[in-house]
Amino acid sequence: MSRETGEALRQVRAEHVEAIARGGAFLATGGGGDTLIGEILAERALAGSGGVDLIPLEAVEDDALVVAIGSVGSPTIMQEKPGNGREAGWALDALETFLGRRTSALIAFEAGGVNALVPFVAAAERGLPVLDADGMGRAFPELQMESFSIYGISATPLAVASELGDRVVLDHVRDPHITERLVRQFSVVAGGGQCLSAEHCMSGAEARAVTIPNTISLCYQIGELIGHFGNRLDPLVAALRETLAPTHYGEVHVLTTGKVIDIARRVEGGYDFATLQVQPFAGGAPVSVAIKNEYLLATSGDAVLATTPDLICALDLETGRPITAETLRYGQRLQLLAIGAPARMRTARALEVVAPRNFGFDVDYVPIESLAS
Repeated sequence: MSRETGEALRQVRAEHVEAIARGGAFLATGGGGDTLIGEILAERALAGSGGVDLIPLEAVEDDALVVAIGSVGSPTIMQEKPGNGREAGWALDALETFLGRRTSALIAFEAGGVNALVPFVAAAERGLPVLDADGMGRAFPELQMESFSIYGISATPLAVASELGDRVVLDHVRDPHITERLVRQFSVVAGGGQCLSAEHCMSGAEARAVTIPNTISLCYQIGELIGHFGNRLDPLVAALRETLAPTHYGEVHVLTTGKVIDIARRVEGGYDFATLQVQPFAGGAPVSVAIKNEYLLATSGDAVLATTPDLICALDLETGRPITAETLRYGQRLQLLAIGAPARMRTARALEVVAPRNFGFDVDYVPIESLAS
């Protein structure tokens, strides 16, 4: 829904891209890649096409062929070596040739970072609609963490494409963990650390059962709020609470406001790993955030402040804009927020793959509303 007009966003045009990118960067919880390249590609594609229809889940036909699409790889490498914008079309071509069927609609496999925009690049080129939904309600680093896989949709058949035009189709892989490793390896070997994946083919009826609804229009709403309030973070956080209250997301909590005193990074196996240290302005022990592409665990001393799958988001005190993990730097002043994950990512079935222990942390998941009480 537009903050200015109060109308639901049902067609995405070039002028909507900046707000969707800001909101996508926020929901990305530090991951999802720098949105700048996605903004450039999406604005160019949408300007050329006149716009792409954004359709709610209830409007998609039961027997429609819905395909999830997005970029895979290290966000740091995506920033240093952007693709050429043709990978999405190549991956869809390969998948449709294998299936012998045309795609009816696209869906983002994560409503975070550049991947909130990738479907619009491909949809604009092909005249396809995009579903107002995604497979995470945030960003996560691995394929099996998409709600599609969690709730029984096979990732394969799947097609991946590199910026040099290499294409591979995976016919059938029984375990999404294995699919993730194969796709990640392709991104490293053929794409220099990134590639484009078209995957999780599903019907319209299945999409309604397994996705996180209304997340693209929510990206737009959040992006508008960030653009309106800028670095006035107190009213921005109040507006975020009001906006998220009627959605599938939980409570919004401020974890800390402070200064970055250390950030240690490494790229390994196609992922970005890092540990962030923030010294609170209010004093006390530094807040530590563990990162694997995304912000996953916030602690202070022995105390756990927030954990995956709840969202941990960073806002720049100078600009109010979301900070992605690869742009963190020493001396940066920021505010860390935690937001309750959508209910579909908090079920026992979802926690089997997105709880802290799946990332190697020796803690169990406790919802942010319990940790903050």
